[in-house]
Amino acid sequence: MSKKYFLTFATNFKNENPYLKEWLDYHLRVGVEHFYLYDQDGGEEAREILRPYEEQGQVTRHLWTLWDGTKYDGPTKFYQRNKNHMGFAHAAKNYRQDYQWVMKIDVDEFLFPLNGETNLTDWLKTVDAGKIKGVKVPRINFGNNGHEKTPDMPVLRAYTRREGLYSDHKDLANGDFLSNNRFAFSAHWWHYKAHKFGKMLTDHEDIGWRINHYYIKSFEEYLNRQNVSRGRPEGEEGFMEKNQRCNEVEDVSMVRLLDQLVK
Repeated sequence: MSKKYFLTFATNFKNENPYLKEWLDYHLRVGVEHFYLYDQDGGEEAREILRPYEEQGQVTRHLWTLWDGTKYDGPTKFYQRNKNHMGFAHAAKNYRQDYQWVMKIDVDEFLFPLNGETNLTDWLKTVDAGKIKGVKVPRINFGNNGHEKTPDMPVLRAYTRREGLYSDHKDLANGDFLSNNRFAFSAHWWHYKAHKFGKMLTDHEDIGWRINHYYIKSFEEYLNRQNVSRGRPEGEEGFMEKNQRCNEVEDVSMVRLLDQLVK
């Protein structure tokens, strides 16, 4: 059966107004067709940023502030739900029939096509959607590049230093295999149908993408940002702890890709 979208994102966001447009525009240029956005911000500025994308049918925005102040708003212990998990579950349960592939991803994460490609779908079209239920896309963290203050340039050009090795992953899921994800208590992995057999791609050598995670940014930005799980160590000490290993390698491959995209 033909799908409405080939590649989509499911994303929760809050306090990301300075970064939303760059994130959306980049991913539209490299092949993402639609974004299911769970708006934990609820502000007028975020609505105005997203309005043209909604009008063009590129974004489906759900106001997700209804969980503010409830038991689902905040950090969780092992196997507890929060409003992030509920957003992802909503995208699985209500839209899985519409897309072939959906990625769990945040606004500080950018999918990068490897092997000299300029579009994410070049590699994805080689994946057998009848057999592969998901892909564990490797993720690598970028540091502050020495920036103390917010630089006057796009994120993708400002931050070119990263850690030496992959340190995590996130799942790209095949909509045909997704369950309703009621019990998927993670921002990284999806749940799949128990009765439908499929394989996971896990070997980095077989995967044509990576996730560039601009987790740190400048010291100023780091201090102003905190995720819903409260997992980001706070203050200068927390910044130093996270940033120390994330500037090991100079990597301008994203800058080269941007230059290719604007030609």
